[in-house]
Amino acid sequence: MPAEETPEPVVEQVHTQAAAETPVTSKVDFSAATKTQPKEEVHQDLYNAWSLGDVKQVQSVPGDKPPSAEDTIEGRYAGVLFTSASQVEALFTVYEDILYIKNIYSNSESFKLFTQNAGVGSREIKLFNEALQSLGDFHPLTIKFLEVLAENKRLTFISGIADRYVKLYQQFNKEEKIIIISAEQLNGSEESEVLEALKQNPLNAGKDFQLEFQIDETIQGGLQMYTETEFMDMSLASRLDKLRNEVTRLIE
Repeated sequence: MPAEETPEPVVEQVHTQAAAETPVTSKVDFSAATKTQPKEEVHQDLYNAWSLGDVKQVQSVPGDKPPSAEDTIEGRYAGVLFTSASQVEALFTVYEDILYIKNIYSNSESFKLFTQNAGVGSREIKLFNEALQSLGDFHPLTIKFLEVLAENKRLTFISGIADRYVKLYQQFNKEEKIIIISAEQLNGSEESEVLEALKQNPLNAGKDFQLEFQIDETIQGGLQMYTETEFMDMSLASRLDKLRNEVTRLIE
């Protein structure tokens, strides 16, 4: 007979816990937390001051319930974190923390391997949290949540959980992240024009936008726009491709 499947552990609530003071260091060495990982130090430059942009700061919501639910491991844990953060009036504070941790995940292969190591337990996550707190002030709930993930062997889902928590926070604020791609760097006036055009669309009434501007010289001109649900290609390259296709069709 096949072995009985172990049910998914359920985290009903994440309680806050005061974090111990730790000495300040200039680098984080994840290999100190687990000997199975290759030695790689994450330089302090990754953790310089940074801005989230013009994001509304909301620390709690009525009823402490997330605006939507997703029945996945990442979705359930993000929902628990959202509810717990709201209960202690720390929604935005945890939002900052979780984006910070997501940034570490995106920039450090060593940290990514650390999260994927099934052998990470209470000792290893304690060492990591001490290193994390040496870089800045993190809410005790964030620290405790990382410990819960490690205890439940779910630290490998930290990136997906972070994405879903950010989405929940943005949903509550009616905030939508949009990536704008141009062939050349837009100046401040041009970026403002893009934002104003989005706001003037009647379908966007009541929404706030978090814009991320990127450069791709291959589009030659015009703009491309990515949202969570759609892609709009208004680039010169796409118009030229359409023109070539029409000419090809006519001469065949």
